[in-house]
Amino acid sequence: MGCCEVLMKAILIITNVIVLLAGAILLIVGGVFYAKQHDFFPDLPEYSLDVGSTLIAMMVIGGILFLVGFIGCLGACSGKSGLLNIYFIVILIVVILELVIIILAVVKKDEFEEAAEDAAKTLFTKYQDKYMTGGAVEITDAESSAVNFAQHTFECCGLSAAGIWGNGDFPPGCCSKWDQSTWEKDANRVYKISACPTGSTKYTVNCNDRIEQLMEEFGWVIIIIIIVIIAFEILCMIAACVSKKKNYVA
Repeated sequence: MGCCEVLMKAILIITNVIVLLAGAILLIVGGVFYAKQHDFFPDLPEYSLDVGSTLIAMMVIGGILFLVGFIGCLGACSGKSGLLNIYFIVILIVVILELVIIILAVVKKDEFEEAAEDAAKTLFTKYQDKYMTGGAVEITDAESSAVNFAQHTFECCGLSAAGIWGNGDFPPGCCSKWDQSTWEKDANRVYKISACPTGSTKYTVNCNDRIEQLMEEFGWVIIIIIIVIIAFEILCMIAACVSKKKNYVA
């Protein structure tokens, strides 16, 4: 057994042990949280993610990772062609799917941004019509809280450079020192202010530009990470071929 073959086998075993453990963690964490059936935005079904569905997806991914890691470890240790063939095919399918995801992320990027902006515009417009112009629009406390929470979380104010708040007043969530829990507990909470409290500053970047900036920064980071993962997966496929070809036993 040459040094290269030993190295390839070690890479295959170590990698798949990590994959197996990662899958087990996803299964356990997803299962525990799913058992609680928790939804972070129970009053905002139109604007929130279904946490239950996300947790199911997490458990499915965890199960797949666990199974792939198990097959990879067993195949690497035994050198059996059947197991390594299955492992090779599964990894190949994963690589193809990841490439498809990258392509879709690039092609559908503008559509995703447009859909997100439309959803945000609907919610922000309701807040504006209710609290800034004194209209008769119905808006729930959860929706009002979501507008302020989004602006405070992303450190932005308004949706576009042209502004959405109109008369110069703005939601308190535009201020750097705004605290959601304190605001929600206040029976006399204010929904619009003309200036931030002392010691607090107003965010100057609009939310559309801010989110676009974050998507540009993190989007490419995610793509680069996926590419690195693909390269590593290809290395594992090569290692599986080497192990199968020599058919040695650990």
